[in-house]
Amino acid sequence: MHRWLDEMWFWLLLSLAAALIVMLAALIVWRRMSSGQRRIFAIFRNISDRWLHHVVLPDGVGGQIAIDVLLLRDNKLYLLMLRDADGAIFAAEKMDQWTAIGRHRRFNFRNPMYLLQDQVLALRALVPELIIVPRIIFVRHARFPKGRPDCVELLEEFVKPLSRPKNTAVTPLDARLEIIWTNLQETAGVPLGKETPTTSR
Repeated sequence: MHRWLDEMWFWLLLSLAAALIVMLAALIVWRRMSSGQRRIFAIFRNISDRWLHHVVLPDGVGGQIAIDVLLLRDNKLYLLMLRDADGAIFAAEKMDQWTAIGRHRRFNFRNPMYLLQDQVLALRALVPELIIVPRIIFVRHARFPKGRPDCVELLEEFVKPLSRPKNTAVTPLDARLEIIWTNLQETAGVPLGKETPTTSR
């Protein structure tokens, strides 16, 4: 009887230890992934007058469409689609499938320009007053051996012309832009004040 109990406790403790190891590994992976995302979002926050991320908007035909990032800067609304692929990217405007060839894997993905066009149409219906600048942003170390569409940029390329000197105050929005942005934020279902500009850097 005692031997049976000892074995039961042994396997129970072994199972608990294995579960803790799995949870710890998952936590480490999650922290690494979330830290990368936090870094990217900090960059967008620092270059923007206003910004939103992971929002869902009406698509103009009775449905909804998801958008990665909306970034307001200098009276322009940047519509950003983020792609996390590295290595050699083979992409063209009229290719149905794009290909990413990294060090350890190769995979195909649907041409994101099709979805980007739908997002632009939905956004223009909501904010016709603003200039919309659509971009597909590759956030990792991607390269394009055969060229790339004009709307595709690396994160560093996109950020560089929008960077501000440190400790520069963000220019307040004029009344018209403030109203437009507030309406857009309400349409996206984001509580007012959740995303506010950084007043200094």
